[in-house]
Amino acid sequence: FIFLLCCYMSDSVLGGIVAVSAFFFNHSECSRVQWIPPLRESFSFPFLILQSLALSVILKSGASNQKKISLALSTVCFVLPWQFSQFVLLTQTLSLFASYVLSFLSADRLTPALDAIFAGYAVGTLLQFLNTMLLSSLYVAAYLAFKAVIFLNDRSHLANRYLRFVRDLAVFLIVALSFKMGSAALLQLSDDAHIFNIFKAKFTDFRDFHTLLYICGRAFDFIEIQTFYKCVRTLLLPTTVAVIGRLCWVFGKQLFCTNEQQPATEDEPSASEPAPAEPSKKQPSKKGQKSAEKHIKKTQKSVESVVPGEEVSHNYLSYHVFQFGCYFIMAVMIMRLKLFMTPYMCILSSLVASKFVLPQTDKSRIVIIGLLLGAMSIDGYQNLQNQWKIEGEYNNPNQEELFTWIEKHTDMDAVFAGPMPIMANLRLSTGRNIVNHPHYEDSGLRARTKEVYQLFSRKPGDEVHATLSALQVQYAVLDKHWCTARRPRAGCSIPEIWDNEDLVNVGRPTFCDDVPNYQDLFDLQFSNKMFRVIKLKN
Repeated sequence: FIFLLCCYMSDSVLGGIVAVSAFFFNHSECSRVQWIPPLRESFSFPFLILQSLALSVILKSGASNQKKISLALSTVCFVLPWQFSQFVLLTQTLSLFASYVLSFLSADRLTPALDAIFAGYAVGTLLQFLNTMLLSSLYVAAYLAFKAVIFLNDRSHLANRYLRFVRDLAVFLIVALSFKMGSAALLQLSDDAHIFNIFKAKFTDFRDFHTLLYICGRAFDFIEIQTFYKCVRTLLLPTTVAVIGRLCWVFGKQLFCTNEQQPATEDEPSASEPAPAEPSKKQPSKKGQKSAEKHIKKTQKSVESVVPGEEVSHNYLSYHVFQFGCYFIMAVMIMRLKLFMTPYMCILSSLVASKFVLPQTDKSRIVIIGLLLGAMSIDGYQNLQNQWKIEGEYNNPNQEELFTWIEKHTDMDAVFAGPMPIMANLRLSTGRNIVNHPHYEDSGLRARTKEVYQLFSRKPGDEVHATLSALQVQYAVLDKHWCTARRPRAGCSIPEIWDNEDLVNVGRPTFCDDVPNYQDLFDLQFSNKMFRVIKLKN
């Protein structure tokens, strides 16, 4: 999909070759599949590239029913595996809005794309049983706000583009925030509250139980400078910066040097093709006619010198520049999201094969691309060899022993509770019922998981028993790693996270250590080097 997208964007097969080569030369920074195969975003990402291709086709050449259906279907496939896809679609909407308010893309070209994406999102929401987090998402708020701005501009056009920009931005923010806060209050939804708390915790001293579970993970830390250093060594970052610099120069010239002239699209005539004059009963004088012709030629020359047709036809690339900016900000704040930033750097680097970005002769461009690929391969090939050396096999005998015991010694309708990753595997491997799992985007499941995680707190056993009994838990799984108060990062073990919440019991032994003192409430059923299974007594 990356190859197809980049061939389309650069109008050259060489562009696809550059992008794919850059992706593999920087594979360790572009994907985590080799380390964590079941990541939900790994299943969604290929469809995001396909969706970007469908979107680019509409933005560049206009919409048709077939193109809109392709965009909607690819959006459905992108949304289904990953609930956080709504935030990617939010950045997509913001990028399109930026291209619109800066007059790079017209409403006629944008509206079909916006509606197709929203239709795909709606179908994805329906297939997820009207997931409340998706219904009240910021993406929906941004879509409605964008449509409100387009509606307003269709009926009230401001001649001054600076005033129009301020008005559009104000309307967008007011409508989006009003819908988000209003829908959350009306439906009493807080499914995505933890996302905002994560960003709040990154810039303030705010901490709570759910936030610490995220920010203690290395993947949710700020991006490492090492990432950019690796991309410099393979020339991916310099190439991307050069391409973005060239695009910013062209679009900046177009934005600030055309005064109030709007860029032409295929749906509207350019200044170099003025519409025929309305027939008039009175013919102008020869002097007036010469003056008018002179003015038209002057206007044509001015506009063509700043916004030639080649540049206008590539205005859709402004969207990709803004989109990369969003991915860059996301990756800097949450390192895990560099899996969107780095591949997009590869996509933008493909534009070195475009005549629009590199206006040399075909032979010169081929030579430049050949030299670039050769220079990229110096460190890139070494990176590839390091990736090929990775040989792994999933091997967890302690967990296998645990699941074997569960299958042999518990009923099929038994109910278990424990760490989220273990519960997901337990459900998949044994078919037993579980009360919590890693679907942390639901506020109810977050609250239930916090109650289950009293197993790793310092609360007294009778309180833990009462909580688990209320959840109808029959068996609880204790993981040695989750019970310990020692972790590489201070304050990030589960007992320490509980110390931040449960000040009353600070200093007490953990429940894991104290459970033998509550034999009247819990019965040890199984244990090995890593796991213990305790059964709740009535």
